[in-house]
Amino acid sequence: MKILTRYILTEIAKVFFLSLFILMSILILEKINFISNMTRGSAMGGRELFGLILYTSPAFLVVSIPLASMLASLTTFSRLSADNEITAMRAGGASFGRLLKPVVLISAVWMVFSLWLSVEILHKGNYLFNSQVAGYVSRRITTALGERVFFDKFPNLVMYVSEKPIGTTLLKGVFIFDSTGGDKPRLITARQGYLGTMANDNIILKLEDGAIYSGDKTWYREITFRNYEVVMDVGLAQRKVFDKGAREMSPGEIVDDIRARKSKNIPANGEFVELSKRFSLPLACFVLGVLGAPLGVRIHRGGRWGGVGVGILMIMVNYLLLMVGEGLGMQGKMNPIAAVFLPDIIMGTLAVYLVYKVSKS
Repeated sequence: MKILTRYILTEIAKVFFLSLFILMSILILEKINFISNMTRGSAMGGRELFGLILYTSPAFLVVSIPLASMLASLTTFSRLSADNEITAMRAGGASFGRLLKPVVLISAVWMVFSLWLSVEILHKGNYLFNSQVAGYVSRRITTALGERVFFDKFPNLVMYVSEKPIGTTLLKGVFIFDSTGGDKPRLITARQGYLGTMANDNIILKLEDGAIYSGDKTWYREITFRNYEVVMDVGLAQRKVFDKGAREMSPGEIVDDIRARKSKNIPANGEFVELSKRFSLPLACFVLGVLGAPLGVRIHRGGRWGGVGVGILMIMVNYLLLMVGEGLGMQGKMNPIAAVFLPDIIMGTLAVYLVYKVSKS
């Protein structure tokens, strides 16, 4: 490997891994906060928390690698340009196209790695994460159920508690919406209740001084009680997560789901969007990586970190385009495949234009 290529690759790699570490740290901290809210402050072991972070890491990497790729090439070429190293290289006979080759090479490597994660690993991690969270909450409902929060982790059952004294299983001001009856749901209210666990690990809620309201459009019934028991099937709550959504499916499974939906004339915009993202995000690694090089040359003031501000701005623009594209695709206002690839198309066009301008300057 020639000295010049090795030098540029080394500079890009150093910034890439630093940027990736920062982006991953931000996302992991946000996810830890999400997990804390999900479990409502109940004690979670370090091993369980590490497992959840590990399962969701592929999703973080697929999002972070394209951004880190652009920050790395942009910052590197901004620094090289500010230190007049680009000028010296070109004076020595190296064209900008020659300097761009290491960027193309390393961006292609990130793209292939991200594609492997997106196609082979991402859906498995999403599924394991959702399964673990659902199972954890189901097994620890006595601590996960919080005050003044609608708790819906059990299928067809929504609970609301006005007050829950710390360190007790006592619940005050209990409200339950039970839709297991289909078009004849029940409302259950009680002054207070107690949570307990049965021999088969199911949860039992013993209610006191309340009423049951049921009916439909033609009839209405109210039953008052002094004592009433509601049994919640923990196994059913855990089995609920086995109904995979598009995020928990492999690309092949998504294609099968789309075909099944089409045969039943059911819209599949969300499935098309998710399938397209499995390929658009890896492609963004290459597009954004190449875009960063000419952009860094054009905006080189500020030295080594002069391009960071511009890089953050470009990240925001790319994220906004992705969100807008997803929204248009989900709503059917735009072809879902074209909508998801919209950021790649726009950023790719900008990259080609800037490469041409820098090469001619």
